Amino acid sequence: MQSVRVQRNYMPPAYDPLSYASDNRLLDAIVTITAPNKTYQLRDTLLWRSDTSRYKFPIHSFYAKPFTPQRGRSYIVDILSPSMGKISVAVAVPEQAKIAIAPESQRVLDLPDKYVGDARIDVIVQLAKTTKGYIIRLYAWYDVLIGSEWREEAIEIPLSSMDSVPYTLENPIYPKITPASANAQAGVAYRNGYFKGIINKLNFQYKSTYLIFKWIAIVVLQADENLYKYYITSHTSVDPLSVRLDEPPVPTINGGLGVVGAYTLDSLVYLLPYDFWGNRDKPMLSVPAR
Repeated sequence: MQSVRVQRNYMPPAYDPLSYASDNRLLDAIVTITAPNKTYQLRDTLLWRSDTSRYKFPIHSFYAKPFTPQRGRSYIVDILSPSMGKISVAVAVPEQAKIAIAPESQRVLDLPDKYVGDARIDVIVQLAKTTKGYIIRLYAWYDVLIGSEWREEAIEIPLSSMDSVPYTLENPIYPKITPASANAQAGVAYRNGYFKGIINKLNFQYKSTYLIFKWIAIVVLQADENLYKYYITSHTSVDPLSVRLDEPPVPTINGGLGVVGAYTLDSLVYLLPYDFWGNRDKPMLSVPAR
């Protein structure tokens, strides 16, 4: 399902913008999404609001269902309102990313206990040509026995840490959105020390039960130009020199303010060996001292 929210702007009665609690939804809007071979007119609906401390009414939204954007295609979103005019914006969905793990890095993943902490886990990604920003994340997936039931879980592996102690997990640093290069090639180097640290942490957390590591998943998010511009505008720490106080915090689109963007998620799964070093095939028993 694709959802579009349309609202009028407003001026709060006081200096605090949170004091404005009126309903500014635009009810007379007609919203369409034009695909290469079809046009969809969205229907209006009301969505449940989880937080009613400010707004007491449900969320008004327009939706198209079933509708799944296709990779590599462009779409046009038109909003026509007799009272407010017309808004039109185009969005391009990135094509599939190609993900690979360097051969030596695969050996590090298989045998992390045999390599030093500084050993690299290199991930190489070929992005889509239309991608403007991306994030590469690394996850470890495992099964753990909780009571009498097996539970599947995943944990993200950090890139580094803010602490001076090597490979500590106290203040981890995770990947952030990065601008795509002109040749659409991207890569990131994880360190074996943080990989082993995650494994040791989970072994300590689940020391009284069974723990089986299954695979490593590399997840790549690709953001189109619209979504990436919105991220940069709303995160001044990313690009403080190009953010101006006299500009709106939301990007301008043809006829108004707002965001219509696209992103894709691609993943590569790397299976770990059945006798992986971090597996716990029996619980650790604590024997009381005499």
